[in-house]
Amino acid sequence: MDQREIMQRALGVLTLTYDAEAGESSDYLRTALKSLQEGVFSYEVKVDGELNEAGAQALKQAMDQVLSQFGWFTAGLLYAFHGVAQAYENDCEDADVQDVLKQLALRLAD
Repeated sequence: MDQREIMQRALGVLTLTYDAEAGESSDYLRTALKSLQEGVFSYEVKVDGELNEAGAQALKQAMDQVLSQFGWFTAGLLYAFHGVAQAYENDCEDADVQDVLKQLALRLAD
């Protein structure tokens, strides 16, 4: 997966969570977000020589911890995005956050 596709998926996450209605099923949203994130956070580590079981377990544990922390960091960014988008809509009568997201997606596609 290249950098552009990762950015497009991030934009998809913003769009999906922004468009989600308050009563929308959290299971549906969780499933949709998972499909957008699929492959983005996968990793492969190459090791010269043999890696014993303890080393492999320690490496997996470290990567899982980093990915978990990155997940919370991303959740903070989503929270901030929603706050900024809401303030923008409250202050600008003709604000259209969905259109802004659409235009950004089109720019990334070029």
